[in-house]
Parts: sequence; structure tokens; C-alpha cells
Amino acid sequence: MFEGFMTLPAIVKVGFSFLGILLANRAGLHLGYSILLFSALLSLWAGTGLQGFALQVADLARPENYLLTIIVLLLLFFTEALSKSGRMEKTITALKEWLRSRRLLLAGIPALIGLLPMPGGALFSAPLVASVDSENELDDDHKVAINYWFRHIWEYWWPLYPGVILAIRYSGLPVATYFLVQMPFTIVAVLGGYLFILKKVDKRHDEGSKNGPLDPAGALSAMGPIALLVTLSVLGSALLPLAGVGGTPASLLAMLFGLIAALLWIFTFDPRSFGLSLALFKDRNTWLMMILVVGIQLFSSVIKYPLDAVGATLVTLMRDELIGAGIPLITVIMVIPFIAGLVTGVAFGFVGASFPIVFALLGNDPGTGALAATTACAYSFGYMGMMVSPMHVCFVVTGEYFRCSIYGAYRYITGPVILILLAALLISSFYYFVL
Repeated sequence: MFEGFMTLPAIVKVGFSFLGILLANRAGLHLGYSILLFSALLSLWAGTGLQGFALQVADLARPENYLLTIIVLLLLFFTEALSKSGRMEKTITALKEWLRSRRLLLAGIPALIGLLPMPGGALFSAPLVASVDSENELDDDHKVAINYWFRHIWEYWWPLYPGVILAIRYSGLPVATYFLVQMPFTIVAVLGGYLFILKKVDKRHDEGSKNGPLDPAGALSAMGPIALLVTLSVLGSALLPLAGVGGTPASLLAMLFGLIAALLWIFTFDPRSFGLSLALFKDRNTWLMMILVVGIQLFSSVIKYPLDAVGATLVTLMRDELIGAGIPLITVIMVIPFIAGLVTGVAFGFVGASFPIVFALLGNDPGTGALAATTACAYSFGYMGMMVSPMHVCFVVTGEYFRCSIYGAYRYITGPVILILLAALLISSFYYFVL
């Protein structure tokens, strides 16, 4: 019986491990610990033994892995610095004084705050959305949908999000290419948000009045360091290959340089914020995020570890089993990330749980077109699973702030979600057949 258990198909082993991660997380075990636990169990089930454990731990010392861990930690520190220095608050105040359009303000404020990743960040923008609707003309479900949807329009490609950094890592695409591949989804998200959410906001009689003067210093307070980070990340990923550093390490090193420069900018002009920002490292959630990063890397190593002298891995065995069963690869690319997004409710979670499997199924050297198509499809389906998930922290805290059930907001966000999924199929098809 034990021998039969050990010789089960690879897709059963990985599938049960994947399901175990999601169920353990749903039962209350932190996602990082869930992944660490089932990575170890999957390694034993695959029969790699202690040698497998040793090689997987050694894999963490590879540049693309330890750089990723450092960058995620610095990203959290950067967002904390923008908040503690008051830069984000100054930028929001400047825009509120400049714009007169209620629709632009309702969508623009959560979108602007969405440039600054933070757990439950929608709670930061919810009071500002409420202040725009000071006369309570909109129902609470509508305000939940506005705050929630537009808070997340950037997370397909914006490089401050750990989920995006992880997606770049596993897709193998250069930073600039990844941005170009994913940027169309922000446009589709804005369009869907306007058609199904914003268009239902009535214009006020004074919306045609002239905008107030824009305070450039206030507007650039947060945007300056962010722009520096993004610019150096893109330039570095393009220039470092000329110096002999290519692939994922080039993208991660470029991001590291950009983060250091942006942090120096903030702390040079506001030294007091440095001490305030250091409180991040005392926060338990910071180190839980780091455990999640390490867990994801170990899970990726387990499914790619050679199982025999030929070099077969769990992933290559799964690929052969899927082909033999006649299951289209596109179905796997859509379904696994969507389920992971639905259950984990966080981008970093669905990328970490599904991308190592999805991209490994493509085999060696799949080509830019296949990588771009898979990235667009897998990320969008995972992201929409996350957006409809009742476990998504931003969704929950927004509903709590407006004192209403989140389920009433589904009538507003269902349309944009469907539009994104349709766009994912069309855009990924274009990438696959044209690139």
C-alpha cells in the first residue's frame, strides 16, 4: 500500500500538495507556513530524501532567490517610509485641491494610493472616498466597489508590488517587457471600472467649474521617489546585460539600485522618517511576509528537483501526464491561478502558489511569445480570482469601513471582472501568435 502511495502520478502528488496549502491557509495557518509544510511533505512524497532538502536549501543562495528576498523587504520599508514621511498624504491633498470632477476624485484617490502597496491599504483610501461623497448620495455598496476596484488597477505591472516582482521572477521576462505585456490590463481595468462602476455616479451641477491650482511640490512629494525607483529599475534592466549581468538577476539588481536611491531621497530630505520607518522591522507581519517568500522559493525548488538520472522532475512528469490525459495546457494556465487567487485572496499568494507550476509546464526555452501569453493569461485569471475572493483583506476592510456586507459590491465589480477575463484571452492569444 505504501509503495502504491509513493508511485501515484506526479499530478496527484502536486495537486494534493497544492490543495493542502490552500486548505491549511483557509484553516488559519499562515500562507508562508502552509507552503513550507507542504513543500517538505511533497519532497518526501517525491522520494528525494535528505539530499533533496539540502539542495533545496542551497537553492536559496542563488542570486535570483536571495535578491528577491532582499527586494521584498526593502519594498515594504520603502512604502513605510513614504507613509511615515507624510509624502503620500501631501500628494493626495494637492490632487484633491486641484480636481473638481467627482468621478475623477472618487476613482483617482484610491488609484493614487494604490501606487503605494500596503496590507489592507484600501482602508487608507476609504475615508477619502467617503469625504468626496460628503452628502451621501451614493449607496455604501457603490462606494465599496469604487474604493476597492480602483485601488487595484496598477497591480498587474506596478513594480512596487511584491506579487509583480515575483511574477517577473517566474515568468523570466525582462522588466521592461513584463511592463509592456501587462500594462494593457490597467487600461482595461480603468475602462471596466468606468463602464460598470463610475458611470453610475451622477455628475454634480458644479463639476464644470474651473480646477483649482495644482501644487507641484505637493503632487511630486510621493511621486518623485516612486518615479526614480521605476526609472532606475527599467534603465538598469536594460543596461546591466551590457555589463554581463542578464536575465532575472539583472532585473532584480536594477530594482535594488532603484530602491536604495529612492530611500536615500526620502531620508535625506526627512531624516526623522528613518527612525519612524524602522518600526516596520518590529512588526510580526513583516517577517511573516519573509517566511512566505522563502516558502515559495522552496516550493519552486521541490517541483523542479531532478528525480532520476534522466533529469525528470515533478513538473516534466505532470506535463507528460496532462498531455496523455488530453487536458489542454491553457485550461491549467487559467484554472490553477484563479483557484489560488480565490482561496488566498492576495497577489503574492496566487503567484507564489501557481506560477512555479504553470511556467514549469512550458518546458525549456518556450520563447517570448509563449512566456508573454502565459504571463498575461495566468496573472489575469489569478488576479480576478483574488478580486472576487471574500478573503481579500482590502475587500473586507472596505466593507467594514462603510458598515456593509461586501457581497453587495459584487453587482458593481462583476462586469469589470468579466471584461478583464475576456481581455486576458484576447491579449494572450495576440502575444502567442504575433510575438
